[in-house]
Amino acid sequence: MGISLCVIAKNEEANIENCLQSVKGLVDEIVFVDTGSTDKTAEIAKKFTGKIFNFKWNDNFSDAKNFALNHATNEWILFLDADETIASSDYGRIRDLTKKTEFLGFSLIQRNYTNNIGEFGWVSGKDDSYDESKKAFGYVPRAMVRLFRNDLRIGFEGAVHENIGNSILKIGKIFDTDIPIHHFGTLKETPEKIRRYIELEKKNLKDDFFQYCKIGIQLHSIQENDEAVEFLKKSIEKNQEFPFSFLELGVIMLEKRNLEEAKRFLHKAESLIEHPMINNYLGVLYGLLGDYQKSVDYLKKAIALLPNNADFHYNLGFAYAKAGMSNDAYAEMKKAVELNPEYKKLVEFY
Repeated sequence: MGISLCVIAKNEEANIENCLQSVKGLVDEIVFVDTGSTDKTAEIAKKFTGKIFNFKWNDNFSDAKNFALNHATNEWILFLDADETIASSDYGRIRDLTKKTEFLGFSLIQRNYTNNIGEFGWVSGKDDSYDESKKAFGYVPRAMVRLFRNDLRIGFEGAVHENIGNSILKIGKIFDTDIPIHHFGTLKETPEKIRRYIELEKKNLKDDFFQYCKIGIQLHSIQENDEAVEFLKKSIEKNQEFPFSFLELGVIMLEKRNLEEAKRFLHKAESLIEHPMINNYLGVLYGLLGDYQKSVDYLKKAIALLPNNADFHYNLGFAYAKAGMSNDAYAEMKKAVELNPEYKKLVEFY
């Protein structure tokens, strides 16, 4: 089954060659859509394909991506961003997916590479087999539908953080895989870029709990916490059963040292879902409240669910230290540094 790669990009001359080079032996066609570059992005893309199209940017990612879909001619479509790559070792696995005719789409794991401390769901790349993972100490994984049938009923929805899975599930099934997409843009993400996304979200705002939560999380990431709380509370008004709105509010209250509010929101999140990040922040909360045994218990739960998260080991080490368990504290701090060397800046014995 043939595969068409679709990419939309603007001013990505630093990334586009790596992206297209990484899949030229996998795909049968490359559809490249330029959304207004003023650099050499389109010129570089011409080395890989003659199917170059221009799209007048209208602040809507779905419109641009659906425009690209309209020019794809193969049975399957692989969609990548300009700062993403696929490892050649996964070519065979991806081709095998196109033989699974009972599915209309496949989710792959976007690895958002970052060295940052405290990233939600961060996983160490210390023992990872992919050469791509050597560019950072770790990554944040996120499942995303990126391989799907070329079908007129399938298309992207939403101006920002666009989604194609909804349209697929209306007519068929999605199969989840563990095949990674290597995403390097997060290594250079800036507050200005996040603010641009937030403004696009607000411009296309719907009365939707998930969108309110997403904007709240983004605002929190750039420390616009008062406005973040407003959006997260709107999310909760619309949906009392979505745990991540409560989790994000709990984390903000932790940062504000409003511990009783943090406890209320975090335990509400805990009642809705078992998640390592909820256990982690409950561990931090009870450490701040002076209940070190409870802190240790929650942090151990977090590590059991996500063992290669350096932040969890650091927080557990800190709880052990407060409890006077110096040997255990040392072992956990050492593990945190092994998983993410950025912790050398925080751990005194290094």
